[in-house]
Amino acid sequence: MTRSIIARLVAGASVAAGAAALAYASTPDISAAQPRSFDVPTPAPVVGCPGQQAVPVGDVGAGGELGSAPTDRSFQLWTPTEGVAAGDGFVAQAAVGVQMERIGDGDIEGWSALTCGQPQFDQWLVGGATTLGSSARLVLTNPSAAPTEATITVYGALGQVEDSAVVPVAPGQQADRLLEGVALEQPSIVVRVQASGPGVVAAVQDSRLDGFQPAGTSWVGASDLAQQLVVPAMGLGAADATSTLRMLAPEGATVDLTLVSQQGIEAWSTGEALTLEPGEVTDIAVPAGVLGALEIEADAPVVAAAMTSVPRAVAEGLEGDVAADITWVPARRGGEREQIGVVPVDGARLAVYSPFGTTAVFTDAGGAEVASASIPARTVQWVEVDAAPGTVISSTADVSWVFIATSDEGYVASASPSSVGVEALSASVITAPYPSPDYSSRP
Repeated sequence: MTRSIIARLVAGASVAAGAAALAYASTPDISAAQPRSFDVPTPAPVVGCPGQQAVPVGDVGAGGELGSAPTDRSFQLWTPTEGVAAGDGFVAQAAVGVQMERIGDGDIEGWSALTCGQPQFDQWLVGGATTLGSSARLVLTNPSAAPTEATITVYGALGQVEDSAVVPVAPGQQADRLLEGVALEQPSIVVRVQASGPGVVAAVQDSRLDGFQPAGTSWVGASDLAQQLVVPAMGLGAADATSTLRMLAPEGATVDLTLVSQQGIEAWSTGEALTLEPGEVTDIAVPAGVLGALEIEADAPVVAAAMTSVPRAVAEGLEGDVAADITWVPARRGGEREQIGVVPVDGARLAVYSPFGTTAVFTDAGGAEVASASIPARTVQWVEVDAAPGTVISSTADVSWVFIATSDEGYVASASPSSVGVEALSASVITAPYPSPDYSSRP
């Protein structure tokens, strides 16, 4: 028995010594190690769409003809590949997609379109309100196979209105939040969404009531954060339309605005450069009655978007009642990359802005021309599109553009294009030892 124990101890000691010698012998000389760089494969593009709009707070309207729940609605999703359900929305393996919804009655009566976005880690949504009669419904879509968390920060006219909230979103699912539940009575909001992991696709449903009459509904998509921006369309040529520009500078900024129309620069300005206080949302009324675009130049990064409201006749209601529909057009950088979009509906036109004289040509996926126009410098022009709904079109010209859909009844919707071409990613690995523990401060 004693010999057996001793033999085992000797054998164990030999193995341990051998392992220690092997580990010592194979330890690399990290003092001479060089960084190693390698490319990270670009993942296949995937887009997320929020799906149908919802009556935000249930049956709050009147009954009968003025009931709040829609009974007349149509919804179309256009993606190059077939979309699959993700919660109440959809995801598709594609670089771009668009959804179009037409609601003919109820509290959220109106048209709404939205370009389905690719996941982002940090995005700004400029639009919405949480005052009486308004609702801002944030929808987060996770089109990936991995979970993610989104940190939500809301800004109002006096700055950040609440502490950040963290919302988990399961793989291939959605989460939504009514922002009036955390930022009540805010007439102007901007929402920042910062996501972990694979990122998230965010959109805000902005729905409004004027008494019992619908005052418009629209999706709010992401705006760019930059010092030079363009809102390619507002006013939409409707004489009785009203437009509002909304801006926010996270760190504060001084901003110059220039309004251009189909004829050129308009005799309108704020009179002097605007000062935007850090984190405070600013709304500015813009002259109505023109198809206009807004040039924004700032000395620090800003985000912006413009809302156009178009009044329309009411079907049922009291004398003097007025209904309306709205659409939000986000501000974007100039044509830094190829822009692609999907025709959302029959009759949709392009509002195209150019900083200099050019000929803008739009082609479908097969390279066939579907639209073209000569755009004088610093103007915005209507461009007719000869393509069916669901057609993917693109332009490489240095222009800013957006789809606009209108109806004789006063409904309006817009869908902005997306930038294509993901920049190549690379990573570097440097071999280094674990840091030595510091026991000097321990008792």
